[in-house]
Parts: sequence; structure tokens; C-alpha cells
Amino acid sequence: MEIDLNVLAYLLGKGKSYVEKAVQGTGYLPRTVLGVGTNLIDTDGNIDLLAPKPRATYEKFLKPLLFDVPCQGLDGAASCQGNGIIEGELLLKSYRDEELRCSACRAAIATQAVN
Repeated sequence: MEIDLNVLAYLLGKGKSYVEKAVQGTGYLPRTVLGVGTNLIDTDGNIDLLAPKPRATYEKFLKPLLFDVPCQGLDGAASCQGNGIIEGELLLKSYRDEELRCSACRAAIATQAVN
């Protein structure tokens, strides 16, 4: 899977609160994870260039924010109208909007708003 560098860049900048939340309570420092992300930006997302420890940090904290991100559904994850995962093309918009929902849930909310 290829890393969407735009999503990663957002998570390292304006969206770093998502990284901070992922790291919270683990003993890891957010700046460590942000540093691994910066390294990935510098290498065009090539995880093969990461040494073992940074790669483990990527796998534990960044990968879950970049791939197979769970939809929050209409009222919790169990109420997702799709397959439970936010589509890759909606991920950046979801982070920016602070609305982690798949296209099916977004459509359902839009329909509810109209009715």
C-alpha cells in the first residue's frame, strides 16, 4: 500500500492532534512519531528505508492513521452504513473536517439533514 503523502503531511502539521491521541498513554513521545512521519515525507513514503525501531513506530502509530481507518458511523462505529472503513480518497477530508466517516455515512447524514 502506498502512503498518501498529503494525508501524512496533514497529520504531521495541522492534524498532529490525531498523532498525539494515538500516542497518549503509551510511553512514546509524539515528537518521536512525528519525526518518523517527517522521515517518511522526506523519502516519498518509502517505509523500506526506515530502520527497525522507526519502522515499528510507523507500524504502531502512523499506519493505523493512514490505512483502514475506522468509520465513526452515525452514532458510533456499530452504526456505520458502509463497511466500517473510511475510503482512502475521503481520508484527508475526514481528518480536516474532524468527521471520521465513510461515504455511506456521510450520505446518510446528508439525507437526514434534508428531511
